[in-house]
Amino acid sequence: MPATTSDTTELGAFYDMMTSTERILARLERDGVDLAHLRASDVSERDLDCQNLGAFKVLTWIADTVARQWAPTRDDTVLDVGCGIGGPGRFLVERFGCAVTGIDLLDARIDVAAELSRRTGLDERLTYRVADVRSLPFDDATFAQAWMLDVGIHVRDKATMFGELARVLRPGGLLVMHDQTAPLGPAMRPITRRIPFVAPPLPRLIRIVEDAGMKVLEWHDTTATIAAYFREIQATIPPADTELSANGRKRWAWVEQTTTAYLGSLDNNGRTGLLIAVHR
Repeated sequence: MPATTSDTTELGAFYDMMTSTERILARLERDGVDLAHLRASDVSERDLDCQNLGAFKVLTWIADTVARQWAPTRDDTVLDVGCGIGGPGRFLVERFGCAVTGIDLLDARIDVAAELSRRTGLDERLTYRVADVRSLPFDDATFAQAWMLDVGIHVRDKATMFGELARVLRPGGLLVMHDQTAPLGPAMRPITRRIPFVAPPLPRLIRIVEDAGMKVLEWHDTTATIAAYFREIQATIPPADTELSANGRKRWAWVEQTTTAYLGSLDNNGRTGLLIAVHR
């Protein structure tokens, strides 16, 4: 079942602030990075393209944790679900040498991901396409691993989503998922009114994953780490009387609203965590 037009439009509006090649390149240029010899790490280590919760620090920790189970190799292809502008996928290529296929509902984010991969010289190991995780355009048993970082929460039909991920994973393949679980709480309402946020409690999430034909191997609670990440962001928000451009005011208002919502949830019984499951 494809995503609704409403969901796609809402997600596009929400993530618009995080989708700009020009903004990333301008920041890199200010930092003195040689854009003619750009490396993926130049971008990711500055948290410019790792838009998962916790950004590059948490992404690195997730990779370390997965590697203790099974690190992908150069012969493996990893599916990056909700790839956004491609930071985690480029990190995986640099870290493990694997190939990565990124999918996203939003054309604009796919375009930025492809452009940054071309500029960093990794485009031969990375491919992108617009696709819906509930109806994946891939053959059975295509991928060694499927990574889905803070994306599943936007998908209403969890059973179909996990069924499709199990279908395209080869036997013994890993699902790597970081996300929020219920309760989200009233603090998240300014965001949940704008885009879909559907977070089951952890026991139900595990049951849905395992009903799809996978076995959960690990769950790691990351709530404290993610809350600390948002507090660091909160500390960078300029005072209300700071002189900013119209775009700057809009961007910082978005950052403040998002940060306040997540902290309000995580400080009141909200939870985030890493789930690793194997396809049986």
